[in-house]
Amino acid sequence: MSDNDPRVLKYRRTIWDVILGVITVIAGGIVLGHVAIASLVSILFVGWMLLVSGATVMISGIVGWKQPAQRWNLATGAVLAILGLGFVRNPGAGLLVLTLLAGSMLLAAGVIRLVAAFQPGSPRAVLLFNGAVTLALGFMVINRWPASALWLLGTILGVQLIVDGMTTALVGRVRPTEVASIDRTDRPAATTPEPQPQP
Repeated sequence: MSDNDPRVLKYRRTIWDVILGVITVIAGGIVLGHVAIASLVSILFVGWMLLVSGATVMISGIVGWKQPAQRWNLATGAVLAILGLGFVRNPGAGLLVLTLLAGSMLLAAGVIRLVAAFQPGSPRAVLLFNGAVTLALGFMVINRWPASALWLLGTILGVQLIVDGMTTALVGRVRPTEVASIDRTDRPAATTPEPQPQP
């Protein structure tokens, strides 16, 4: 939107948002009931996305080969494509790798938040709670690996769908909203100064 556009972005809820939110929540419940299948679908989706992205980046690197900065795209695209092809051809191994990576990231994030909690001026209680929960989740994922690979991605997807669905049904979505006309009419109108009499 331009600076002169008399619209602002606000959350507005319509009946379609409520319907979409309810459907999303139901979909999240179905996913949580079949976390193993959802995990498999998730890794295949990630694999195809990496494969397509890698091919696109490689093409851009070939097209812009004359520019030295674009040549790195060929190598980057090749790595992405190989990784995506590996996930697609062997989704079980992809699940193991992503689950181990997710558990390691949770452990690292938990430690960082616990350390940050003792910095001066930080919200200590919030960071301690957040860090402890994140650290516990990381330990749970790593401790139960590789069995955790069967449920981790599906559980995350199901919970995310439920949270997004509830948010959409209760709050709506961001839409451009017309500024109320009273906001524009309340501004004082510019007055033209009266001409002063000449002496």
